[in-house]
Amino acid sequence: MQTKDYTITLDMMRTLPFRPFEVVEGDTGNVLHVTLLNNGDPMPLDGCKINIAFASSSGFAMQDETSGIVKKAASGTIDITLLPTAYGAGNVCADVQIYSGEEDGTLITSTRFDFRCRKSLISGDIIRANMAYPPLVEAARSANDAAKAALAAAARIDTDIGELNVQADWNEQDTAMDAYIRNKPTIPIVAGNVGAPLTHASRHASGGDDPVTPASILAAGKSVLATVTLDKDNWTNDTYTLTGSDVAALSAVTTMTAWEILPGLTATDAEIEALQEANLLDGGQSAGSITVRAKNGAPTIDVPVRIIVRGDLYA
Repeated sequence: MQTKDYTITLDMMRTLPFRPFEVVEGDTGNVLHVTLLNNGDPMPLDGCKINIAFASSSGFAMQDETSGIVKKAASGTIDITLLPTAYGAGNVCADVQIYSGEEDGTLITSTRFDFRCRKSLISGDIIRANMAYPPLVEAARSANDAAKAALAAAARIDTDIGELNVQADWNEQDTAMDAYIRNKPTIPIVAGNVGAPLTHASRHASGGDDPVTPASILAAGKSVLATVTLDKDNWTNDTYTLTGSDVAALSAVTTMTAWEILPGLTATDAEIEALQEANLLDGGQSAGSITVRAKNGAPTIDVPVRIIVRGDLYA
């Protein structure tokens, strides 16, 4: 195997001079023989993980010990077989990263080195010369053959595919007619409804196969909003209990369901002040019910509130 070998010495702390080099884009036989020093002394690499990072016209890339990096016997030495996909044509910057310690938690990076990648003259855009039959002559012959085939196909259109002005007719029943449509699907018709939306809706209605309920809404990670008025005459010892029979959304409440209580959208200034004065607190909850507690005493007027049962915190 023939390779192009480049020798580089890198110090982790200071930049050392080295001879610039150039590689050719697409070559797979470029090998870097790298000696790593730490302030002039060979860097021990036992138990370390080594990466080399590249920045070039093609973006950023990295090689490691699974893709071309091999530790050598001498302390601080590694061989790097450059992968052509790791960099693009033009100037390339690179540095070596060494991970060590517990779970490779310690990283140190070498000084940076640069090299140049020259674009190859050979690519898929190059036409290979052939003394026996020049490529341009062959290309012209292929083009002429394609043109003849296209003209012959156009001449057969009238006989092969029928008349061009025929339009398909959904209602045509005669299979011998050009307008007849084969393999038409059967479309179910429901009075006042095309297709299956009506059937689908009935499946989710109350008593259907899969009814939409507050519990199913909460389980889907959505929230349920209910509007209710806290009647001034229904407070007991400064507490107010609401159940699923009062508010349908509460039928899905469990001992773990999160909920919030806010002033109603239609609440007047006096009703909002009454809520603020009462200083409502969580009074507990059970399956299908919640209780609010007025820390400063129950409101003396009816107060509209919104209760949001939180599906995103559903448990």
